[in-house]
Amino acid sequence: MTLPLVGRFTGASAIGLTMGILVLLMFLTPFQAVARAGDPLPDTDPNDIRALEDGIMGDPFADDNLFSSDFADDSAEARAPGNRLKLELHGYLESRNRLRTTDSKLISTRQRLWLEGQGGYGTAEAVGAEPPLRVFVSGAVDVDPGAADLSDDHETARIYLEEAFLTIDRPGWNAVIGRKIYRIGTGDGINPLDLINPLDYRDPFATGRSDARLPVLLGLATINLPVSEPFQEANLDVIVVPLAQVNRLNSPGSAWESPGLQKLRAGHHEGAYILEDQQEPDRVFEQAEVEVRLAATLSGWDLSLIGFYGYLDSPVFEREYRSGPGSAQSLHITPIHPDFSAFGFAFAKGLDRSTLRGELAVKPDLPVMTKGDSLPGFSRTTVMEGVLGIDRTFGTNLYVNLQYFFSRTSQAEYLINDTWAHGITYDVHDTFLQDDLEVGVRGILGFTGQGRSFETYAEYQLADDWLFQGSLLFFEGSDSGIFGQYDDNDMVTLRVRYSF
Repeated sequence: MTLPLVGRFTGASAIGLTMGILVLLMFLTPFQAVARAGDPLPDTDPNDIRALEDGIMGDPFADDNLFSSDFADDSAEARAPGNRLKLELHGYLESRNRLRTTDSKLISTRQRLWLEGQGGYGTAEAVGAEPPLRVFVSGAVDVDPGAADLSDDHETARIYLEEAFLTIDRPGWNAVIGRKIYRIGTGDGINPLDLINPLDYRDPFATGRSDARLPVLLGLATINLPVSEPFQEANLDVIVVPLAQVNRLNSPGSAWESPGLQKLRAGHHEGAYILEDQQEPDRVFEQAEVEVRLAATLSGWDLSLIGFYGYLDSPVFEREYRSGPGSAQSLHITPIHPDFSAFGFAFAKGLDRSTLRGELAVKPDLPVMTKGDSLPGFSRTTVMEGVLGIDRTFGTNLYVNLQYFFSRTSQAEYLINDTWAHGITYDVHDTFLQDDLEVGVRGILGFTGQGRSFETYAEYQLADDWLFQGSLLFFEGSDSGIFGQYDDNDMVTLRVRYSF
């Protein structure tokens, strides 16, 4: 939900607001220090079957705003067994400002107050185990006059709920009900089977190699399955989204409005055709999404079979001639989200200081846009997508991550897709100054016309509570490429965060 507050600020007011936030931060007394990298993590309930997969570090698509694990309470009191009520509240104040280098324009001057709370009740099964009933809620107040000046995608200020869900944890099974970001797959940079959460259209890039997603209302049931040798563990996940959520088209003027969408809107204004409003799923349960995962551990290998039925996140544009007054016909173009299915396989294996991981997905009826002006504007075909990669820590903290990805599209001669597309994602970073300073590069490099993204960054952690970060993000390639279409959005980002 959003709540408009005040009128739009000028650029000078935005800078003044940023300075005011920083001055306020200097006088805040910390309520609780944030856990640092390397601090002990809380024990994991052995009945939480997701612990196996979550143990593999580095989900590339994790939203950089969600950092609940950093606030884990590992005190002796929290670890004591027995019936108890536990409540915690944490958050941060942040100033994040983005300058587009092509025209020296501030495309975001976001000032944020982020709050998240969690509570638990019940009798823990063992020392260190979580209570069987847990609630998590997060939300924020954002003020972003820079982005609001560009398009209607942003209000100058808004108050919104991010996640809010209930976890029920019982021996042999658990369930989650509520609004949540739930990532699926083991790929680190590209996840062909991560199909539940739509893209955050307001702020789509979390980093140079990862996107940002929005939470959806869902129900998740996880059941531990009986196993015998050679399997060590097995479980079944069933995720149901009562109403599919999809990627919303950016408003005119948005920093993330693609050149293709700009041309479509220009043709509409010139009278060449009528561009209709986006048709998003709107029938609860009738337009639901379901994803099922069967996971097992075999000799240290984490293996998953995954199946999905739902709706296309990014729209295709349906073309249709309709009769007008008299005998005249006009072309109508409508962004729609057809249904499709997918199934595949994922694996991960820890190797000393490395992790080998991969995914293979088949989408047998995927809607893909056709070339030219043929009707209805898209066709269904089979698309195979895969990713294979490895990450390793060298020495003390030098981290290197390389992932190769590919896709193969059948009958691509009639479609906008290439028959064969592939590339790599990469992430290399190291720490300095007693691990308080992290410096690195990360990005995605397409080998077949997708373009490329490249980010270099540095972040400094001061006294557990303060984070200072700066980055340069570049996009290169043709206008038709996934990354090249944002070639004009090269940017400098400066971020200051105080956690409490």
